[in-house]
Amino acid sequence: MFTVQKATFDESTTARLIELSRIWADENITFGLRANTNEDLKEPCFTAVSEGEIIGYAFGHYYEREHPNSVIKKGSRCFELDELYVLPRFRSEGVGAALFRAIEKEARQNADFMTLTTATKDWRRILSFYSDGMEMVFHDAYLVKALEE
Repeated sequence: MFTVQKATFDESTTARLIELSRIWADENITFGLRANTNEDLKEPCFTAVSEGEIIGYAFGHYYEREHPNSVIKKGSRCFELDELYVLPRFRSEGVGAALFRAIEKEARQNADFMTLTTATKDWRRILSFYSDGMEMVFHDAYLVKALEE
């Protein structure tokens, strides 16, 4: 059992969020991920708590769209989901979905669109989570192939 709550960046919460980001980086499941510092943490932030321990988090930031695309026009109010992480042993228990829904509810108050970029190595699973489970629409992709000799 877990609960989701809006986080405040007190000393213990900040330390735990940084620790979780370190665990995430050590998992080596996301290209280029490094552990957060205090300066990386943003509001709004929500945490998932089980037995008094933070087991996951989600945070992001608001922005105004500078360059239009086929879905979002210039000047639109947007919310970028920067990070959503859940400890491995709590995955598939609805923690990520609950964190997403909490931050989505918050973002609806100040934004017209919610966006995210991901660099996960398991893109099929994350695409299914966000598109099928969280009802986000796949818009574009940035693919890379190293052309070594």
